Amino acid sequence: MKKSFIVIGLGRFGSSVAKTLALMNCDVLAVDINEDSVSQISRIVPHCVIADASKEQVLRELGVKSIDHAVVAIGNNLQASILTVVNLKKLGVPRITVRADVEGHREVYETLGATEVIIPEETAAESLANQITSDTIKDYYQVAANYAIAQVSIGRDFEENLIKLDLRNNYDINIVGIVNPSGEFSIPRGTDNLKKGDTAVVVGTKLKIKKFDEFLND
Repeated sequence: MKKSFIVIGLGRFGSSVAKTLALMNCDVLAVDINEDSVSQISRIVPHCVIADASKEQVLRELGVKSIDHAVVAIGNNLQASILTVVNLKKLGVPRITVRADVEGHREVYETLGATEVIIPEETAAESLANQITSDTIKDYYQVAANYAIAQVSIGRDFEENLIKLDLRNNYDINIVGIVNPSGEFSIPRGTDNLKKGDTAVVVGTKLKIKKFDEFLND
């Protein structure tokens, strides 16, 4: 069964989330109090509403009780964001992701019932820092306090069987995908080889990913 989403607040972050969900053919409702913000994405997101989603009655009328996941991306208005989270929680929305502007707001939102708090600037900065410190880390995404998913390219002459590498025991990481030089993605089997030109999609702690990158490319 397809999940349903509501994205509240259509600034740069909220608009990007709503557009991406729509392009993935998800059931998404985009909401903002500003008419211009709604009209700018209405060509991509079919279901858009101009409304003050910080009000409980408005959320009821929007049918959030049947929504699986709410994304609250109200920028520069902490009071409206807090009220929206409180009312979404009161109305029983099971998952609430909130965009926060500063780290100090994380605990506030979590106390109110948010299931996930994202600080876009902080996430982007960490991703950039990890990429520019290594010529072979192509992408980097934090998934928990100390864990990340990274794309590590293999730039040196190297070829080894995944079973022999025994990455889970030797490096405490998992490879969940391999992208070959032609750009084709595959879910690896133990019998597959990892070789020069491939990009490994790796899950593990930040330190372990760094050590694995050093092993592959130093």
